[in-house]
Amino acid sequence: MKNINLWQIGFMALMLGILLTTIPIIFAFRKKIKLDKPKFWFKEADFLGDLRVRLIATEGRIQGTLIYWKNQAAAHRILHTANIFWGLIASVSLPVLVQFYDKNDAWASSFMTVMTFWTGLIFAISYTLKSESKYQGFRATESDFYDITRQLLDTPERDEEKLEQLVNDYIKTVEEIRKMARRIETGIPPSVRL
Repeated sequence: MKNINLWQIGFMALMLGILLTTIPIIFAFRKKIKLDKPKFWFKEADFLGDLRVRLIATEGRIQGTLIYWKNQAAAHRILHTANIFWGLIASVSLPVLVQFYDKNDAWASSFMTVMTFWTGLIFAISYTLKSESKYQGFRATESDFYDITRQLLDTPERDEEKLEQLVNDYIKTVEEIRKMARRIETGIPPSVRL
């Protein structure tokens, strides 16, 4: 039992934890999540009449944007979650571990150096990329798009003039949602709330 260095075991566990955190982050920023299978909502909505063509075109143009929003939200969620996880681990464990720290033990020094460096690094990356606000923002814009689409389809209007106005408002709102997402992407504070 005397030959076992707990700092060495802790260091190996720490390195494994860092690896298991880094791999999902890298894959999340490289991976392209597909949208759920299209539902053809506008194609199946009989009450839309001739306005269906405009709505299908709008939906087709935003598909790439929806994929981008979904991927960015997923990647930043993983990075933000890793930041929180490592921040909690470090803030709880380091005050305890420092009581047992022996500066003459290379494994203890390595553990403390890597732990503090990694925690600072993951925080710096998450903070610099604004992962929390980007996760929330991209997730909200994606959800806003689907919400207004459902709202338009769930309240069918039979009067042609009112329906045309609803469709015009819908297309305008989609554009506002896209502008909001651009502000989130570039880190510019939104000037309007939807």
